[in-house]
Amino acid sequence: MRKTYSIMSIAAVAVITASLLSSNLNSFVTGTQNNLPETEKELLRQIHEMGGLKFVMPSAFAEISEDEVDDLVAEGRKIVEHNVYGKSVELPIMGGKNYHAMTFSEQVPGPTLRVTQGDIVKVTLTIPANEASMHGIDMHASQMSAVPDMGAVDIGKSRTYYYIAEVPGTFKYHCSGVNVAVMDQHVLSGMYGLTIVDPLDGYKKLITVGTKTSNGEVVEDRKIYAVDALEFQLQYNQLYLTDNGNYDMDAMFKHHQTQSVVNGMAFGYVPNETHNELILGDKTKNVFVAQPWNSAELKQYQSQPLYVPVGEHVRFFVENQGNEPVYFHIVGEILDRVVQGNRVQAQGVETWLIGGSQGAIVDVVFENSGVYVAVNHDYAEIFTGTATVIVAGNYFNLPVGDVASYADVLGNPSDAVPPPGKNSMSHAKMNLHGLYTDTRAGEIATALGIE
Repeated sequence: MRKTYSIMSIAAVAVITASLLSSNLNSFVTGTQNNLPETEKELLRQIHEMGGLKFVMPSAFAEISEDEVDDLVAEGRKIVEHNVYGKSVELPIMGGKNYHAMTFSEQVPGPTLRVTQGDIVKVTLTIPANEASMHGIDMHASQMSAVPDMGAVDIGKSRTYYYIAEVPGTFKYHCSGVNVAVMDQHVLSGMYGLTIVDPLDGYKKLITVGTKTSNGEVVEDRKIYAVDALEFQLQYNQLYLTDNGNYDMDAMFKHHQTQSVVNGMAFGYVPNETHNELILGDKTKNVFVAQPWNSAELKQYQSQPLYVPVGEHVRFFVENQGNEPVYFHIVGEILDRVVQGNRVQAQGVETWLIGGSQGAIVDVVFENSGVYVAVNHDYAEIFTGTATVIVAGNYFNLPVGDVASYADVLGNPSDAVPPPGKNSMSHAKMNLHGLYTDTRAGEIATALGIE
């Protein structure tokens, strides 16, 4: 008699097969998934014996062969290289413990790639000889699949591919696991990053509409801001961890996150003990309700708020790298414009929904000096880590002189600032901040000239 499987059974197999392809089947089916029906366990065994699920697709991808590159450059296209390496490291999490992270180039998220629409992107992934696992790299800014085009890169080897960034916007890149196997573990352990593809003709001017009084009447107040903006990047994700810092697949299936993170850290963009001292005169008294990264001894992990001037165009590149929807909201502000794929999706909205593996460009003008908080307006996400403090102007009346924002004196965090593009305003000062290993932190400090 022919066996049949429900839609839910097939979906479950499609999701969990990634783990079966490179892990021990018996430990898997008797471990976190021990509650599977016997019919599904049998199907999983059959898939495992066949070597797993493999994508079989026609060669209809937008990959460029190396032979074509010189001709395309001669025709006027520019090559931008994205060289990263895959390495597993120990990194801190909120609460004082470490977790077993998988990274691109010893940082979470990986280095941000910024290109202009029409550029040729040359992607090279290297796996060091001492790395424990193979890795791949899938770039959502391309119109191709990393598997089978690139596939998993062997330990001690490198591999390169090329594509043209045809569509503007924000795009995820991530580890494709071992030819899709264990992809969830690799991505949710830290192997993800952001590609920003700037529009060929640059960004559009920002128009805001408010009200004012004129001759005793309330009239429309229309303001136009230049295309240049002060820019920040915010990448949302979740951590699913066991008590000893390993990836917990069972928690992932249940959507039971250990922590919710922005650019790899929970509550990484809040005041620290320096701000406590400056604002309250007591470094032990917290300005903000949650300040888990207070001490200067934490070096690059010490929390830092974002600083913006009043009345200036601010551009946020927001990417949802994880499993949970991002209800992007700035407490105390209205999102003046939301853009996806170089198309305006909304203007004057309170919150914008960004699904998994999706991004948006959000333009905001902070009209008043104050403290604002960017959040994922899912309460579980807020309270597990996604509150990002933004300070506009000299709200605390600190003796910093005639400056546009505290960034001129204290600096903005390095990992929240993307590489500059055609319409980027320069940041007055940056400080070293991010989920970097000490080695990587030193490299970034040198590259940015941070003392």
